[in-house]
Amino acid sequence: MTRMLVSVRDVAEALSAAAAGADFIDLKEPHAGALGGLALPTLRAVVAALREVMAARSAQGAAPAISATIGDWPMAQRDAIIAQVHAVAECGVDYVKVGIENDADAPEVLRALAACGRAVVPVFIADRGVDAYLRTLACALPFPALMLDTADKQAGSLFDCMDDAALRRFVRQARRAGRLVGLAGALRIEHLPQLKRLAPDFAGFRSAVCSGARTSELVPAKVRALRARLREEVAESAAQPG
Repeated sequence: MTRMLVSVRDVAEALSAAAAGADFIDLKEPHAGALGGLALPTLRAVVAALREVMAARSAQGAAPAISATIGDWPMAQRDAIIAQVHAVAECGVDYVKVGIENDADAPEVLRALAACGRAVVPVFIADRGVDAYLRTLACALPFPALMLDTADKQAGSLFDCMDDAALRRFVRQARRAGRLVGLAGALRIEHLPQLKRLAPDFAGFRSAVCSGARTSELVPAKVRALRARLREEVAESAAQPG
């Protein structure tokens, strides 16, 4: 089943998204870019609030996992990237997300991330496609999951940046390597049929659950509606013969 990742920027949004049924709570600052990072004190406050609520609700079912981005960093700044990964991980999140660009320095960044001892999820920026070598290298390294996302949210969704065949290759290769795979990038409710065909392990949303642009206020009712639609897509898929 494709699980729902919802990106939030503060304690109030995190608690609202968790209460509305998000499977993953992803901490980022939408005003600071595609993978904009939150200040470390904010990360710690959000994690503490979520852990407290999740402990109180543990008997009601699985608690959402918590991820956080480190911000948008050039691949050439490998040492700074690793330092920021450690700083974000120390805030208590389950996964640290790091954007990966098609760049000559990217292979060394991937190797350093895999060796840093943290649960890192490389997020491949899909606007200019994903280099086949980087994809293969990431699948060979011990990452818990791989993701696709977009940098320019005004240019359309992930499905406008990569064709269906390329998306299928990414999902299939990650799966064969035993990795979880996630898709994100200005995804909305109308993209659910395409997501159903690709069947990623999780899909990331921000634009679809806000009152306006992705930088506007998160709306819990939209989170609940999106979760319901995701479940409907899964139920319809399971009911089909064969």
